[in-house]
Amino acid sequence: MSYLKKLFEQSAYYFISNVIVMMAGFISFPIWTRIFSRAEYGLFSLVVITISLGVGFSKFGLQHAALRYHSDFKEYKTDLDMSYYYTTLFFGSVVISGSIISSAVLGIEVFLRSYIDGSLLDLMPYIAVLVFTGTLISILMMFIRADNRGRLYSIFIIAKKYGGLFLALFIVFHFMRSLEGVFIGFALSEVLMLAFLISLFVKKMKLRSISLAFMREALRYSFPLIWMELSNMILNIGDRYLLQFYLGPNSVGIYSAGYNLSNMAQSVLTTPLRLAITPMYLHIWNRDGKRRTMVFLNDTLDYYFVLAVPITVGMIWYGEEIITVLATSKFRDSAEVIPYIIIPLILRGAYVIYGAGFFIYKKTKILMYLALTAGMVNIGLNMILIPKFGILGAAYATFASFGMLSLLIAMISHKFLKVEIRVKRLCLYVLLSFLTMQLLSFYPAGNALQLLARLLIGSILYISAILAVDERLRRKTVSALSRRR
Repeated sequence: MSYLKKLFEQSAYYFISNVIVMMAGFISFPIWTRIFSRAEYGLFSLVVITISLGVGFSKFGLQHAALRYHSDFKEYKTDLDMSYYYTTLFFGSVVISGSIISSAVLGIEVFLRSYIDGSLLDLMPYIAVLVFTGTLISILMMFIRADNRGRLYSIFIIAKKYGGLFLALFIVFHFMRSLEGVFIGFALSEVLMLAFLISLFVKKMKLRSISLAFMREALRYSFPLIWMELSNMILNIGDRYLLQFYLGPNSVGIYSAGYNLSNMAQSVLTTPLRLAITPMYLHIWNRDGKRRTMVFLNDTLDYYFVLAVPITVGMIWYGEEIITVLATSKFRDSAEVIPYIIIPLILRGAYVIYGAGFFIYKKTKILMYLALTAGMVNIGLNMILIPKFGILGAAYATFASFGMLSLLIAMISHKFLKVEIRVKRLCLYVLLSFLTMQLLSFYPAGNALQLLARLLIGSILYISAILAVDERLRRKTVSALSRRR
């Protein structure tokens, strides 16, 4: 099986699961925006991003070590057996996460309680539970992903998303029609999920198989990535905290609706790619060397843009209609931030391809410095632009800081591993995307069904146009279909 074919096969599992997960987002998005006011939705968004921030720090980067060192253990490049891999990383996560969460809760109670909004404080117990369970679920899920078990990983991702959604909806509609009910549902779901995942790996762990030497090595690799992940989170979520500070929860709610919709759209593409490609190019590097890895990454980046460009153009062209249909007219104003959000999200989503050199050569410390710089730039720009331009100021800051980070990663990683953008092909994809959107503008989209029909028609038009003008893609598609017969 060729590496690209294997990538598509693994990505297919992640893509299908991610589409199903995305559908949960599109189901919940109009429900939460209808049940809650703009201010309540703003608080909901703040809690969700606070949990994300907590999990990001609590993981301490060990999920990256789980991915990086799995092949070393599996291919006997270390003297330790696989039980040391599982046991050391899991119990290391338990200790580190527990310590961080306990310290954070104590610090909030002693030093920050008087500065935090009472509604947010009421939800802190659920935040703590969700951060702890989310950290451990992340490391266990990474064990599955590192082993290239895309189908099983996808099943758990779907179960996690829908389990939390259904429990939250059940509690909200039957017992507690409040934000507290939502997060109780999320917490119950994650506790059940964690218990089941532990049952799958408990036989692979032995308490005597804890290696402090391996833990130190894993932390040395992971430590720079902690700050990169946290900086990425600051890039993603710092604007919401500053909007809350300067303009209040109503503005957070409006901005979050546009941001969350853009994030859902790009994650359909970027999440399955990110999950599938890293273990694959590390495997190619170990087995076939630099040249084969570069060919693989260059082809993958081109295929990424085939899909990323129409998503970007479609969100910019029809953002207001999509927001109005899904979230009602009370969130219509959020459409103005979409162009400044979707473009940098799509560009950053490909950094696992054009930034592969950092991971292959273990130059993650450079990524840390780049992400920290971009995070500081983002915060500074938000502080300058939000008071002057409101929610658009936050969008401008996101566009500038994300764009800067993507450019720096691409330029510096290029010194280690040359991954090129095929400019002529990229321009072709942009042109075909604009022509497709122009044709679709004649089709109405006043409700969800019409919106879905427009999406299907647009996909057919764009794919047909690409296959008609791109001989290479046409040849590969015909070859793939003929092998299926």
